[in-house]
Amino acid sequence: MVKVYRASETELVGMAGYGRKYVADVRFRRKLDTAGFIWVKIPGGMKTDAHKHERLEEAFFFVDSAKMGVGDQILQVNEGDVVVVEPGEAHWFETEEDHDVRVVAIKFPNLKTDKVEIQP
Repeated sequence: MVKVYRASETELVGMAGYGRKYVADVRFRRKLDTAGFIWVKIPGGMKTDAHKHERLEEAFFFVDSAKMGVGDQILQVNEGDVVVVEPGEAHWFETEEDHDVRVVAIKFPNLKTDKVEIQP
């Protein structure tokens, strides 16, 4: 089941001139030996095609606010939020007009061919 960690719900801790928030403590379903980090930029006014992964879990760290669909849920995610999607959960992204969105996607494990497109 999808897990959403909200940066806005965590405490900002001051540290020697800077601040930090501990946003997510994620427990994975199995032992991992690899992870893939992907920089994603989605242009404004776009909705991506839905897809899922058969074997990997995927975490998304949002640099910008966006709308994300996971299964039947539609999430409004904001800067600093983390969303973790389990294997088999279809997901997509939608951006506002004239507002590009940057996301870091992290695949656990790093299976580069584990993407299944969902037909509309």
